Amino acid sequence: MKRASIRYRLMVLMICLATLPVLTVTWIATINTRSTVEKEIIEANRSRMMSADQYLDELIRQVSVLFYSLQVNQQLRDGLNTIDSQNGGLQFRTQRYIQETLTAAFYANSKKIDELSLYTHQSQKMYSVNYVNSGLIYSLDIEKSDWSRMLQKPVNMYFKQSGNGIYAYHSINRFNDQQFLGGLSVRINKDVWEKVSEILKSESESSVFLVNDEGELLSGSPDQSASEIIDQAELENLKGSEMILRKTDHYYLFTKRVDDGELKLIKALPIKTITNSARNTVRAGILTGLLFAAVSILLSIAVSLRISRPIVSLARTMRMAPIHQFELTSVQSNDEIGLLERGYNSMIKRMKELIENEYQKEIEVKNAQLMALQAQINPHFLNNTLNLIGGMALTKGAPEIYKITKGIGDLLRYSISSGSDSATLYEELKHIRNYLFIQEQRFLGRCSIIIANDGSGENLRLPRFTLQPLVENAFEHGLQPKEGAWHVEIRIKTIGKHLVIMIKDDGVGIEQERLRLLRMELKEGVALRTDATDLYKEIPRMQKGIGIQNVDSRLKLHFGLKAAVRVLSRPKKGTVILLKLPLQEGRHTVE
Repeated sequence: MKRASIRYRLMVLMICLATLPVLTVTWIATINTRSTVEKEIIEANRSRMMSADQYLDELIRQVSVLFYSLQVNQQLRDGLNTIDSQNGGLQFRTQRYIQETLTAAFYANSKKIDELSLYTHQSQKMYSVNYVNSGLIYSLDIEKSDWSRMLQKPVNMYFKQSGNGIYAYHSINRFNDQQFLGGLSVRINKDVWEKVSEILKSESESSVFLVNDEGELLSGSPDQSASEIIDQAELENLKGSEMILRKTDHYYLFTKRVDDGELKLIKALPIKTITNSARNTVRAGILTGLLFAAVSILLSIAVSLRISRPIVSLARTMRMAPIHQFELTSVQSNDEIGLLERGYNSMIKRMKELIENEYQKEIEVKNAQLMALQAQINPHFLNNTLNLIGGMALTKGAPEIYKITKGIGDLLRYSISSGSDSATLYEELKHIRNYLFIQEQRFLGRCSIIIANDGSGENLRLPRFTLQPLVENAFEHGLQPKEGAWHVEIRIKTIGKHLVIMIKDDGVGIEQERLRLLRMELKEGVALRTDATDLYKEIPRMQKGIGIQNVDSRLKLHFGLKAAVRVLSRPKKGTVILLKLPLQEGRHTVE
């Protein structure tokens, strides 16, 4: 009876200990579920707002590039002031040039726009190009149209809703006195706005609105309360690129200013949407908690009936067995105690494997150290041999051979020197001069080299082998494919608080598409398509060495984000690589 009473009390105690934490956690989780769901939905919508903002930023950038490419066209600007003396219109030649220019610009950007128009204020004529007409000309009085805003002052870009389309406008003014000459407009393709809605409308009950800089609704979900939502969004408080989240009685309002404020994004998410989502989660949490409580009761009863000899035996084995003998316990049953015994045996086996792995790693480390020592002996022997050959050449009256072997020896000595992963600019320039000297001797009479340094920043520490990969790429992929004479320039100059290094060649240059991909890699820090030596052409991955992307990454690790690499190139004209290094900030500065 006493044993039964103890077993009963133990069972009740274990049931309480097992179920009370489960019920407590379930209750707390139920209370916090709505808050968690709310945070998840808000964060998901923040991410979608940022994605839509990036998409619209890219649209505005492309439209701006289109507008400015037409505005800086001097012949087109001159045409705005050319009047035919007989009929008061534009001269036929100028008119034809305007139509051809607009048509070319339209089809170059037809993925994002479906109409391009040019307005000439002096003749009050409109030239329009779209998929149907390649040169529609008609008269237009802009004082009572969406163009009228240009009459007040020069306008960079603004958006207006007209009919079923959204138009972007840009004024053209004379540079010297800002006199209004005309304007440009494009109708944005409907697919652009559908893409924005697709990005933002993650919930069917939500509404998406696009507003211009004057607070006018451009596009959005059909909603009778659109004006109320836009007023509650408090667009006047939008400053910079920061997104604002505001909670009203019925909505969560996400607002974001696009680019310089030409457009403003608004997403209205009903609060009831979050409430409905949380209700299902709370219900599932309660059911899960009850299920776990029931399972805990059953397990507590089963365990309380089995606690005795097997656990004591296993504990004695674990306490007494020396670890170096790896003694395993015998499994007597298939119940929970047997599972515990098998877990113990598995733990002992894993410990044995881990010890053996550690021994193997120590052996591999020793072997690697030995191989590294052997690899270091061979370059030193080769360096000493080069010095011997150079001395013999000088003795035999061959100073050219002595200079070449000395340059190769210095290159090798710089390559195998150890101690620090950085060097001074002076040491890097000395190393690169040796490399260029070898190249001059190799292509004697064909290659001209200029190294100009204003004398500043020679003590600046930078990663070793920063310049050689860039110069080597210039020879291997920029100059060697070119016939005739070669020219390489390296110029170093201090500008403000930065040291600028320019490496220029007159080689074959880089194709525009490959140059665009390379610049994207340098900007985003990810490998899109090109690699180190893919500056000039694609080669198998196994042959790629340390190149511009590697140099950019090492400079940013060394100096921080204020270090920058820029690439300028034109096919058949050559390539310029600019390194901008801070003189006062970073992990290593001027000594």
